[in-house]
Amino acid sequence: MDQIDEYEQGERVRAWLKNNGSSLITGVALGLAALGGWQWWQNQGEVRKVEAAAEFLAYSRASDNAQTDKALAHAQALRQNHPETPYVALVALNEAQRLQAEGKAEEALAKLDAVSPEHLDPAMAELLQLRAMRLLAGLERHEDVLTRLQSHPLPSYPGVAGELRGDAELALGNREQARVAYEQALAALDLASPTRGIVEMKFTAAGGRLPDSPEA
Repeated sequence: MDQIDEYEQGERVRAWLKNNGSSLITGVALGLAALGGWQWWQNQGEVRKVEAAAEFLAYSRASDNAQTDKALAHAQALRQNHPETPYVALVALNEAQRLQAEGKAEEALAKLDAVSPEHLDPAMAELLQLRAMRLLAGLERHEDVLTRLQSHPLPSYPGVAGELRGDAELALGNREQARVAYEQALAALDLASPTRGIVEMKFTAAGGRLPDSPEA
């Protein structure tokens, strides 16, 4: 999972819904299954499923068309009328992305932290925490990153977690702890991972030594 950007899961569902609105029920079911929301889907009545999915589809279309006011209205409707759905978390991820692009990282963080974990599948909750940690890192709130990693270790993203920990430790002047964290990240990353080269550079910068490449 480390090789997939944390937005990609949400974007896959939104893209499917936008392009296949006429097959809404099937599309949402598949999308939520991929995101760990299958249990919620199975436990809902058909009417509630369609209402929530239609609201999210309307939000997605408005967001994609840069109709911010309309998108925010649909987002509010989802929070008020369908707070138990995974769509609330998907909206928060999307809104956080928009706010960060506008230079409002603190507001983006608040959007993510406002999502109650009560109705969230663990996979979705983890995705929200990962995105929040990236925002904290960008805000140079390094101690807060370490605190979150302590309570939310991101077991589905061990490579990313190790890199985040290493970055925070290095920024705080803890070079040895950073080296250990980067080493753990490398152990979790596949050799073909697109981020491996960056983590290797950080590892060596923190005093680590990569194994010698085998001679041809």
